[in-house]
Amino acid sequence: MLTQNASIMRLHLVIVCLVKSSILALNNLEFNPKLAKFALDFAAGAYGDYPVQCHTKRNSTLIFRYGRRCDAFHNECWAIIGLTDEWITVAFRGTQTKVQLIAELLESMTEPKHKIRAGGSVQHYFYVALDSIWAPINKITRKLKYLFPNRKILFTGHSLGGALASLASTVFADHHPKLLKDLYLITFGEPRVGNFEYAQAHDRLVPNSWRIVHRYDLVAHIPLCGAIYPRSCSPLFNHAPYHHGIEIWYQSNMTDTDLFRLCTGNPLNEDDSCSNAWYIHYNVNDHLTYYEHQVSKYGENGCVDPSDKSLTQGYESFEID
Repeated sequence: MLTQNASIMRLHLVIVCLVKSSILALNNLEFNPKLAKFALDFAAGAYGDYPVQCHTKRNSTLIFRYGRRCDAFHNECWAIIGLTDEWITVAFRGTQTKVQLIAELLESMTEPKHKIRAGGSVQHYFYVALDSIWAPINKITRKLKYLFPNRKILFTGHSLGGALASLASTVFADHHPKLLKDLYLITFGEPRVGNFEYAQAHDRLVPNSWRIVHRYDLVAHIPLCGAIYPRSCSPLFNHAPYHHGIEIWYQSNMTDTDLFRLCTGNPLNEDDSCSNAWYIHYNVNDHLTYYEHQVSKYGENGCVDPSDKSLTQGYESFEID
């Protein structure tokens, strides 16, 4: 029986690897660190009560800011839309409190995944969180794209914000298939959002998609995947959490001179030779810092590092009651 189960698992990994070539053909694989740092300021700004300064830094106009309670513990989820000469940016705030983190973990372990129209199933917490704020965000994003058809749409976020950005980009692309070439996703420390079928759907619908992982970031590896011997992640017949593409792994401190790795090895999107290989070193500290910025504090300070922060004055947030 054990031999039969092992054979089935190996067969499933072979299937995963076989679809790799067709998925990667959709992705342009042209990761741009400059664009990633641009996205980080919006992802960080989503943490702040006064995100205008982060937008101003990037010559962006803050168009809309919206938040709602999104779980049973009354934690809030937020999204911010900005507009530059080239981009419509949609940034989601990451986890704010320990209670919210516990809620995410508990629901991932106890609640069944939620099926989505685009394909596959996603973690219950992520689905409910996005659903709580999606209607106005979706409406305004569509309106801006109609008014500015030549501007591309960038979804971004850190931590929980990355998961919500992933799901939002997939849902948006599924409803607007003619816009696929204009949709981008860049996330930082994104947890596993859904199962293998969801990962396939995302890779098909959002070709310009990059998950940036800082060294031994723990959050990028939860919920735990369905690992088989020795440690390779397996879809487990769509029952296990599984990442979409494409992982960009920084092995050091993410300075301007640090090299990164484009992780396109096997298994598809869970490359054994990238961050998955360093499980004994996973930690929270690497999750908090990206491109030498402590993301949440950097955003709360108006995209100025706390060591040389300047006061943020005169800014008002845009909220809907």
